[in-house]
Amino acid sequence: MADIKSEIEDGVETAREAVEDSVETARKRFQKLGDHAQKLGDQAQDRYKKVSEDVRKGAERASKEIRRGAERARETYGEVSENAQKTYERVRSEAGNFSREVSLYVRDNPAKAVMIAAGVGFLLGLAVRGRGGRDDEE
Repeated sequence: MADIKSEIEDGVETAREAVEDSVETARKRFQKLGDHAQKLGDQAQDRYKKVSEDVRKGAERASKEIRRGAERARETYGEVSENAQKTYERVRSEAGNFSREVSLYVRDNPAKAVMIAAGVGFLLGLAVRGRGGRDDEE
């Protein structure tokens, strides 16, 4: 019976050592997994910081370009507006001059003016009438 008791104690001791070895092996593996997970987390955080910084820099560049574009648009609008105003004033002045010249011509040459007006009216009438006829044929 002492032999059986000794064998049982040896078996229990062997089983205990096997369990301790298994626990230690599992602990080491979990430690490695934890270290690896920590490393992956750190890498992900580093990449996140880099991407965030890149996005911030890109947004700043885009904002600067938008401000420059808006300023150029304001300058161009101002130039175009000023040129349009000058052109309008010039055309208005030339139209006034032309109107005065026509009035003077009509006063100085009433018969010629009536004949020219009748000729222009006749030509316009032919043009309108001729165009109308062609549209009807199609």
